[in-house]
Amino acid sequence: MSNETEKLTINLGVVELAQIDVLVEQGIYSNRSDLIRTAVRKQLEVHSERIDQQLLPVSTKKEWTKTVGILSLSKKNLEKLAEDNEKISVSVIGMLIIDQKVNRELFEKTVDDVLIRGKLVASDEIKELVREMN
Repeated sequence: MSNETEKLTINLGVVELAQIDVLVEQGIYSNRSDLIRTAVRKQLEVHSERIDQQLLPVSTKKEWTKTVGILSLSKKNLEKLAEDNEKISVSVIGMLIIDQKVNRELFEKTVDDVLIRGKLVASDEIKELVREMN
């Protein structure tokens, strides 16, 4: 799990918020955010199969590298693929990190498709290539 977080603003009713505060006061949760994160994680577990189904296109004949979480593609890994004359297709729900040292030529030679729901961390050049793929 990543330590990187993003702020989210939600609106709750007075009654729900008061109930959360009672649980925090009783020490069941350390703060409001703790309760909300716990509730979100539980719902994501309940719906994990549905989320996993979104990792792939409806019909595909390709092999995909699938990740729910964080996937990092290093220059070294992609150079190995290039050396072996292999290409990958990547599907990520979460965060895809592509080494800043990866250039356009190496990326095009080794990555066939990218499907991402979440955050892409890469050079501007690679981000543009990923946008072109979608």
